[in-house]
This record gives sequence, C-alpha cells and structure tokens, in this order.
Amino acid sequence: MRVALIPMRVEDGNFEANWREFKRRFSEALEQDPDFLVFPEYCLTGFREWDFSGAGLYDEIFRRVSNLARENGVYIVFGLLEPYKHCIYNSALLIGRNGEVLLKHHKFQEPHKFCTGNTVKTARTEFGKVAIIICGDFYNKRIAKWVRRKKPDLLFVPMEYSPDYGEPNEEDVRAMSERVRLLGVKAFIVNSHPPGGAWVFERDGRLIAESMGDEILLWEGQP
Repeated sequence: MRVALIPMRVEDGNFEANWREFKRRFSEALEQDPDFLVFPEYCLTGFREWDFSGAGLYDEIFRRVSNLARENGVYIVFGLLEPYKHCIYNSALLIGRNGEVLLKHHKFQEPHKFCTGNTVKTARTEFGKVAIIICGDFYNKRIAKWVRRKKPDLLFVPMEYSPDYGEPNEEDVRAMSERVRLLGVKAFIVNSHPPGGAWVFERDGRLIAESMGDEILLWEGQP
C-alpha cells in the first residue's frame, strides 16, 4: 500500500486557484504511484470565519475530484464544506477508484455555527477498514469512543492547523502521538500549507514518517 499525504497550499475563498494547486499537487503525487492521495481540511475553498460561501461549491468540487479518482484509478481523501438544510457541515470524503463516495465524515469538534457529526463510519477497501476524522476531532472524547468501537485498520486525518508560534512543534507531534496510541489505529495526518506538515503514526503512537512545509510525504508498507 502506498499513501501520498499532500500538504497543499490553500488560499481562503479562491476556489479556482486552489483547484489549479490541487491538480498540480495531484499530478506530482501521482508520479509516485500511490493508492491513496490525502489532502487537507476544506482544501479547495479554505475558510474565513464565518464565510460559508464555499459550501455552495460542494457539488462542483465533488464532480471534479470524482473524475480525477475515476480517471486515475486511485482513492482520494479530502475535506470540504457541505450544505445541509439551514447549516453547514465541515466534511471529509473518501472517493473510491471508481469515483464514488465510499465514506463521508462530519466533523464533531466545531463551533455552534456548524452542524456537527455524531458518528464515525468505516469503509472496506482491499487494504482493510478505513475511517476518517478531521483536525480537532483528534482530541474529542466521543470520537475516541467511536474509533475504538469501530476498530478501523487505517485512519486518515485532514487538518487545517496554524498555531500562533508558526509550524507544528515537538509538543504538537507528541500530542498527536498520544492520541494515536489512545485510538489504537495507524494514522495518516496531513495539514494545509502554510504551515503544512504530514505525519504517519503506528497504532502504538510511534512516529514512523513525517514531512515539513508543503513537501509530499509518501508512505509505503503494510496496512
């Protein structure tokens, strides 16, 4: 199994610029023959507080990303804003090799102006059972219960995390490690750029691969 974690640069409110960057980084990662390409949280619209206009692009974003997955026979994980009745979900999708949605996650850990999720689902792939959570979900107690109950083999975590002190530091990585150990699942984490960064942890919390900035992290191994 080969997983490409892609800390792409995201411009808030500039869909077409983000789409060009998404395709460029997708093509760059595709040269390494990955099975999964994983992009950050709401990577095609960004998000300014409280501008939910990007949710209106949900169908168009899905159509474009679905076509890329189907044309290239790969799995794609990415985050986007999703409209639902009178509110918005912060969502992430797993698109299958055939371009269909295999898995959707609604973020739990959000302010009251968002709709919030209440379950963690899994999807079967040839590499085992997959789950997705988003950024701050990592530290949510209900999420931890769901993940331990569902027992996925792989956990993908799109993020948009920009600490006041610049790039994620050793303390951030140590906190991620502790949460992975609690969840007990191999975890693949990718952050939007700036500041970027990507990390892979074994189920016991050991950090086994990382990249900084906007560098693509390619991980290859057994699920």
